[in-house]
Amino acid sequence: MNQPIEPQSKIVRLARHLSTAVLLTSCLMAGAHSGAAATDPSLLQTDFPFQGAAISAKFPAGNVAMKGLAIRLNNDANVLFDTDLLRMAAGWTGKYITTSGVAFDGEHGGHPVIDGDQKFGTPKLPGWAGADGKFADSRPEPFGPISSELGRWEGLYIVGQDVVLTYTVRGTKIYEQPSSVVKDGQRGFVRTFQIDKTQEALSLLVCEVPGGTGQAHNNVAHLTTLDGKITAVGGNGLSKESKLEVVGNRVVLRLPKGAPASTFKLVIWTGAPTDAVRFGGLLEGKPVIADFAKGGPARWPQEVMSKGALETSKTPDGAYVTDSLTPPLDNPWKRRVRFGGMDFFKDGTRAALCTWDGDIWIVSGIDDKLESLKWKRFASGMYETLGLRIVDEVIYTSGRDQITRYHDLNSDGEADHYENFCNLYTSTEGFHEFVFDLQTDRQGNFYFAKAGPVRPGGSGFETISTNAGTLMKVSKDGRKLDVVATGFRAPNGIGVGPDGQLTTGDNQGTWIPTSPLNWIKPGGFYGVEDLAHKTPLPLFNAPLMWFAYREYDNSGGGQVWVTSDRWGPFNGELLHTSYGKCALYLIMKQQEGELMQGGAVKFPVRFSSSAMRPRFNPKDGQLYVAGMQGWQTEAARLAGFDRVRYTGKPVYMASGLKVDNSGVHITFTQPLDEKEATDPQNYSGKRWNYRRTANYGSDDYSVVDSRKKGRDTLDITAAKLSPDGKTVTVTIENLRFADVQVIRFNLKAKDGTPIASEVQHTIHAIP
Repeated sequence: MNQPIEPQSKIVRLARHLSTAVLLTSCLMAGAHSGAAATDPSLLQTDFPFQGAAISAKFPAGNVAMKGLAIRLNNDANVLFDTDLLRMAAGWTGKYITTSGVAFDGEHGGHPVIDGDQKFGTPKLPGWAGADGKFADSRPEPFGPISSELGRWEGLYIVGQDVVLTYTVRGTKIYEQPSSVVKDGQRGFVRTFQIDKTQEALSLLVCEVPGGTGQAHNNVAHLTTLDGKITAVGGNGLSKESKLEVVGNRVVLRLPKGAPASTFKLVIWTGAPTDAVRFGGLLEGKPVIADFAKGGPARWPQEVMSKGALETSKTPDGAYVTDSLTPPLDNPWKRRVRFGGMDFFKDGTRAALCTWDGDIWIVSGIDDKLESLKWKRFASGMYETLGLRIVDEVIYTSGRDQITRYHDLNSDGEADHYENFCNLYTSTEGFHEFVFDLQTDRQGNFYFAKAGPVRPGGSGFETISTNAGTLMKVSKDGRKLDVVATGFRAPNGIGVGPDGQLTTGDNQGTWIPTSPLNWIKPGGFYGVEDLAHKTPLPLFNAPLMWFAYREYDNSGGGQVWVTSDRWGPFNGELLHTSYGKCALYLIMKQQEGELMQGGAVKFPVRFSSSAMRPRFNPKDGQLYVAGMQGWQTEAARLAGFDRVRYTGKPVYMASGLKVDNSGVHITFTQPLDEKEATDPQNYSGKRWNYRRTANYGSDDYSVVDSRKKGRDTLDITAAKLSPDGKTVTVTIENLRFADVQVIRFNLKAKDGTPIASEVQHTIHAIP
């Protein structure tokens, strides 16, 4: 998403927090949050047992789970599981997690912290040892998942309030259910394991106690600190060959190679020496794991009903109207609804939408009238989901932690299995490191973009990891990730054409003078030098066009290609959405050798919120656009889901543009009145350039005199109409390369219909 426009954002945040999701668009800006207050219990997922985020624990030092799952247990207890390192990072009692962070309270720079009394923790190391029995982080950087040879996070299951984690360690499949137990006034943290036959000898790091010393005997280990506090770990159901050990200030579980499939539990307790005698009572009871394979009970059986509104806006020619599909903002769980991704099921009457807050909603009843829309909450707890794709009727989302594939195991309309499809990319605690959009090509590969870790304030970057500021491709099976292009700041939306052509937007900031529309070449570099990930610095790939920041696009959304005639005379053309300006543009392309350049003309329609995620419905062939309200957007509402519907009436607008040494050729959808079209007085315009620097954005600079700030007025000397009456050639005195050139026109069609609009384009080449 786009960054806020500081320095105002600090003042704004003191008054009100962001209203948009994790800034789904590369341009969530210093706006106020019009949704739930920071104290709203919906922010804490009170109705759901886990929440994904980058989360800090209090010990050991530096204990941050970049891809953390905060899991609510029974008996006022919680644990934090690190899906990158496959470790139980912490356990604590009391409150849950703080609502710090951009997706919660709009804070730029913070992230959640466990909120209570931490009882145990593990260091920022893999939770399972390598073949040498050592717990060592062999990753090239302290971000991203451990090597597949050591382990892989597979996902989780939800059964009521129970969460069952699943992962593979050195070839052995493991299911783990965290819980807690209370007896005789003592509370223990329980880790129940269901493990297949071990393929190799395995070692689990159970906990680390700073300053602790102790020993183990008969599968009970204890560590005592200088202040006399004791941490004890005991096992129930362990095989004879398995054992708990104390190694320095750590408790380690050893499982031998070839151990048969088994179910056992470990109990972790911390307390005073006088209470240690009661620890044994916490170990009682047969280890049992929830029956997760069949799916759990429905959590949100209520459907939220809404009625859409038809013709909320229309173009002057009446060819296009917008219809609003009213979101479930008023829902029984008081969940904020800020749409970050959207796609349709094959029947076209149903769509799935994900939110920045980590929910998925399925809406049904999409038809001509929109009178009876039914919204069903399908999934929750995910980490800033800003992209969604449906493949073979299965929902996938992109989040800060992973691409997730969802399974409804018992067909009750809710996800039971949240499968890790791909978590191979890195993620830091940087507040701005959003993962944007999710698209596929004809071969089944997935694409998404990742923002750079922008500093609070907008300029420069925090810790940069391997995948920051890149466009990425994931193989059809989810097991391979490739970086397609680099140098992006906040590419809130992307597009994949029918032939595989990739496009992205981006957001003004460091090295990005204004919002561009990028025509992607594999291996290309798109502007942000800090995020090039290449030495020496590669050649900058200029965008298809730069958007005028104030008027056209201050924060881009996604792109979509028109693939049928059901949406008017634009089959085969590219559309672009603006999160910041809540607008839809037709993109007019011109290719000259290796260069792609072009321009945009606006569809004069209004959206109920921002325009961020566009899709065509396979049933009715119409365009649907989902968006949300955040910073750096003119969106009036927290969320919006709109249909841009072609009515069948004649379209009166510009539809094509190209430049050569005879002038600028603008093609229209209808023949023009010759007298009006050939009168130069009916045209006017401006042009200017930008400067790419390490500063935030750029001023406007004269094309004629690069030392001068401002915009040049175009001297339009002639206009000529083509024989078919549809193309005007506008002659401009001293036509030059320009980052932005705007041509306004006030014309009439041959039948007398007014056509008053403008085109904005970029000139890289003049053939």
